[in-house]
Amino acid sequence: HHSSNNETYQERLARLEGDKESLILQVSVLTDQVEAQGEKIRDLEICLEGHQLKLNATEEMLQQELLSRTSLETQKLDLMAEVSDLKIKLVGMEKEQSEYEEKQNKAEGLLQELRHLKIKVEELENERNQYEWKLKATKAEIAQLQEELALKDAEIERLQSQLSRTSSHSEVAERGKRGEVTIESPKLFTYIAVWLSIS
Repeated sequence: HHSSNNETYQERLARLEGDKESLILQVSVLTDQVEAQGEKIRDLEICLEGHQLKLNATEEMLQQELLSRTSLETQKLDLMAEVSDLKIKLVGMEKEQSEYEEKQNKAEGLLQELRHLKIKVEELENERNQYEWKLKATKAEIAQLQEELALKDAEIERLQSQLSRTSSHSEVAERGKRGEVTIESPKLFTYIAVWLSIS
């Protein structure tokens, strides 16, 4: 009867040890995932920073182009007011007009690129938020697994202690049967009898 109890405790101990190893493996895998997700978030932040710098540079260029366009528009009005007296400069004025249109097209292209970059920045922000959410969820899962692991460790320790006590009592009982232990106290005999009936 004692040996079957020992086997049961040994089986539970082995199963709990297996569960513990499985949980340790899960924690290790999830820790690796957390590190990989952290790397991905860092990469995205670097990429986001680069796009932000490019966005700022593009906005500055756009401001310069808008100022330049305003200046050219003023020049155009002045030249149109003097056109009757500046026939000789007509060719030069047409050239300036062409440059103005080219710069206007360039400014519109920059506006388009600016819109595209803003959309890209928003997408990167959303992707970063998703990874941060996944990271929090993974950390919470690790915490839960570590709590389960602690409970398994406590159960294993309790069973090991119980096994140790069971083995000790069994040894005393066997020695008593062989006459190696002399039971002098009736209380001790009663305790052993009760323990044997319980186990």
